[in-house]
Amino acid sequence: MPADVLLFCSDCSPRPQHLFMTNFTGVFLTVQSHACVYTVCTEGELFYAPIMSDGSVNMNEFDMVDFYEARDYDMEEEMKEIQSALIDMMVRAGLYFRQSSIAA
Repeated sequence: MPADVLLFCSDCSPRPQHLFMTNFTGVFLTVQSHACVYTVCTEGELFYAPIMSDGSVNMNEFDMVDFYEARDYDMEEEMKEIQSALIDMMVRAGLYFRQSSIAA
C-alpha cells in the first residue's frame, strides 16, 4: 500500500480554489515520497494537496489529479493504485458504494 499515514475526519469538506464545489469523503492517504496527501471526492475522482515544509496540509488547496499529465506509465499506474486504495477504504467505511451493472 502506498500510504504512510491514513487519516479519517468526520467532517472534512475542503474546497479547492475552483469555480465548482467538491465534497470529499474524509479519507486521506499521505504519500511522503510524493510530498502529497491524496483523497477522492464522493464520485471517486482523485485529488491531491502538497505537504508543506512544516508538515501541514492546507485543506483548501486540493486539486484534481490529471492522469494525462503523468510523467510516465509507472506514475500513472501508481496514481490509479492510490485512487483504488482510497475507494476501497471508503467502501469499507460505508462512505462509497459501487454500482454493479445490471444485466439485461
